[in-house]
Amino acid sequence: MTLGAGALAGLGACMGDPAPDPATAPLEVVLDGCILNRDEVAAGTHDVAVVGVGTLVVTDEGGNLEMSLTSGQMQLDTTVQTYTFVCQVDGDETTATLRSVPASGR
Repeated sequence: MTLGAGALAGLGACMGDPAPDPATAPLEVVLDGCILNRDEVAAGTHDVAVVGVGTLVVTDEGGNLEMSLTSGQMQLDTTVQTYTFVCQVDGDETTATLRSVPASGR
């Protein structure tokens, strides 16, 4: 049995795009529920985008403010540590944790 070009293209689409580089992988945060698209990245610079209406505040392990964002996107420079994401929507506050780990092979 042979597969036509269309079938092969469809099969390739099912496999998806390759995973982004963990040191630059973008972060998306759904403010309602404070849901991150990944819970771990490698240390590096990451674009952070918010979805929904509210405020995102990111602090490092020492409690230092790393970013505050209400819409759009910003860059977050991470080092090896844990970050706390606090999402405020309609007076409710939820949190999520992001681990930034050493980049492998560097």
